Amino acid sequence: MSEDRHDKLLHRDWSSTWDTLPEAPALVPRPKAAQITLRLPAGLLGRIKRVAAAQSLPYHALARSWIIDRLREPASPMAAEVGEAQVEQLNIKLDQDVLDELKARADDAGRPYHRLAREFLQAAVAREEARLGLGLTPAGQPGIKDLMVFLLHAPNARGRDAVRGITRMQKLLFVIEQTLATQGGGFYAYDYGPFSEGINDAAHALALAGFLSGTETTGPGPPTFEEMMATAAERSGPREQQDVQEFALNEVGHNAAEELRQSSRAYQQLFAAISTLREEWDTPDLVERVYETWPKYAKRSLIADEIAERRKRRSKG
Repeated sequence: MSEDRHDKLLHRDWSSTWDTLPEAPALVPRPKAAQITLRLPAGLLGRIKRVAAAQSLPYHALARSWIIDRLREPASPMAAEVGEAQVEQLNIKLDQDVLDELKARADDAGRPYHRLAREFLQAAVAREEARLGLGLTPAGQPGIKDLMVFLLHAPNARGRDAVRGITRMQKLLFVIEQTLATQGGGFYAYDYGPFSEGINDAAHALALAGFLSGTETTGPGPPTFEEMMATAAERSGPREQQDVQEFALNEVGHNAAEELRQSSRAYQQLFAAISTLREEWDTPDLVERVYETWPKYAKRSLIADEIAERRKRRSKG
């Protein structure tokens, strides 16, 4: 290219053609999906899980659908957010296009997109609670970790306090939630019957706290790569494994459970109720009884036929 032609191109006014030029390709391929982490007011996550459980749906998927549905509606003024402490956390996976739309809607409304998503969830859960006839969640209800600690603190009819396998742990805590109308489990029908990601999370939290046999309290630093991978594997759902994990409290865990039990009359009564339920339900035919008592939670089970056969053999015996 001659020097004269080079100078002409440099000094040419390109403003009239700028908008007609194609978009430059991304230097890094744009991901198809993204994850947002929402900080929620105390109790909101439990309310979301309760609504999801009432409809036998995964609470992450339900929360995602609420955000998507709200974005499909015309924008409308949102109420001012009450200055509550955001003490709970919810991770939601969104398609990149949905996240872009959420950010655009938030920009139009003049507020952070995390706050707008939180407002969508607060409005949706209140609407669904009214539609389903769910009253306000009583304050001070025990969390799923409290229920798990009490379950492992109470021996079964054979005198064993350990629970063998995450599937059995899921079923026993499901029975407790259904029978005692406690909150926080968020169970829905899955491959092996009623399942909740919260149970796996609670078991992992107790292990990190050093409450379970074979564990010790971790330091205040961030989790290791191995711990993060273990958490991701646990959240992927129940699986058949050759080595079935056994859950049992160590001395630290039993002391914590006993301190919690003695902290109030309500917790003493709760522990007594869980002890009775464990003696009644922690039996070899636990899965068959759960499938028979709550059949809607067995509708997606991969082993429904096998459980039905086992139930027939037991009835004949």
